[in-house]
Amino acid sequence: MARYVVTGASGHIGNNFIRLINEIEPQADIVCLTRREVTRELAGTVCRQVVGDLCDSAFLARQIQPDDIVVHLAALIDLSGKKREESLEINYRLTKKITDCSLAVGVRRFLYVGSVDGIAKRPGMVKIAEPKEFYPEAIEDPYGKTKAMAMNYVADCMRRHPDFPCAMAMPSAVIGINDYKPSAVGRVILKVLAGGAEWAIRGGYNFVDVRDVAAAIYLLCQRQEQGSYILSGHSVSVRDLYGFINKEIGKKRAILTIPRFAARLAAPFVKVLSKITLKALTDPHDYSSRAAQEAFGYSPLPIETTMHDTIAWFIEHFEAFTGSPYDGTAGKKA
Repeated sequence: MARYVVTGASGHIGNNFIRLINEIEPQADIVCLTRREVTRELAGTVCRQVVGDLCDSAFLARQIQPDDIVVHLAALIDLSGKKREESLEINYRLTKKITDCSLAVGVRRFLYVGSVDGIAKRPGMVKIAEPKEFYPEAIEDPYGKTKAMAMNYVADCMRRHPDFPCAMAMPSAVIGINDYKPSAVGRVILKVLAGGAEWAIRGGYNFVDVRDVAAAIYLLCQRQEQGSYILSGHSVSVRDLYGFINKEIGKKRAILTIPRFAARLAAPFVKVLSKITLKALTDPHDYSSRAAQEAFGYSPLPIETTMHDTIAWFIEHFEAFTGSPYDGTAGKKA
């Protein structure tokens, strides 16, 4: 019986990953290392929670055993750019500690989930593949910078220890079901469902279905060779994102496009906007998942399927987020 030790189980990728293991390996022993007891995000799953200080090396050493499959998902996604020290502690120092512990113990498999946001963009960059090295000094925002530091450390460990059964996954922006926290895109969907204004800017991003990411992580857990893999999905403009939502719920509303300078001025007053998100929407985002396709047959779901299932999930859980049931009339023309 396989034993999985998972950090970040309450996150979007994490809870979907736990559900996938439950489905494929119902007898697996899943140990979730958490900072506090998790209820809503892990409701309906079969796993054991061990509460403790994840940044305490002694705590990690007590929980991780030689035959474990360790999946490190815990991260702080700070789109405000204000949590620099906390980002450094969780995204970099914790990754360093759990990587070192897994290496010292000699685990069966170690998998780190980084992010394409930790890949430094160069002028003129078009197709973006897995870099051999990461450059934190070239990234301004704390999230991308600290993820780059962590990915650099894990990549260096793989180079220095060729027998370390370690792999690294780098998803693009994750979207999908079981988005309990919710994510930035989840908040946009909820806003539209509630009849909020639809403001678009010129730009977009690469979105990947959380189920594709969870499935890829699971497949990587079953392997032994080292490797780093981008898990990308589909490039979607901001305008098309709103279009997908409106089509799914039968809304006919004008989508207003505002200039980027106006968006920058509005950023301090709009929760889903910040210097970081605005830059991400206008940076190159054509990420290649060719390495993952060739290594283990990675093939992302169609964006139409992802949007349909995601919006249906948010409609089903609308009342839990807003306190009011979704009646399907907000924002529709009479």
